[in-house]
Amino acid sequence: MNESNDLPNRVDRLENDAIDLKVAVSALISTTEIHQRNIETMNRNIEAHQRNIDAMLQLMTQSLQRMEVMELDIRGLQTENRRILDVLQQRNTDDA
Repeated sequence: MNESNDLPNRVDRLENDAIDLKVAVSALISTTEIHQRNIETMNRNIEAHQRNIDAMLQLMTQSLQRMEVMELDIRGLQTENRRILDVLQQRNTDDA
């Protein structure tokens, strides 16, 4: 008689364990979905930041190129100013 009472209890425990497993699996699936959405959001944010960095690098490169052109222009003007100064100094020497 002990075995006949024990069998329904075992079946009840197995059913309860199965329910607990289903709940645990459902919670894990839900957590996994949340993490997946978070990862996708992070990836989009990283891609946006990378685009911003790329744009800034492009602007910096363009600025450096402009600065190099300006530097060449300045050097040319300095050379021209020296020539003018030399001509003026030569005239002053000739006039004296």
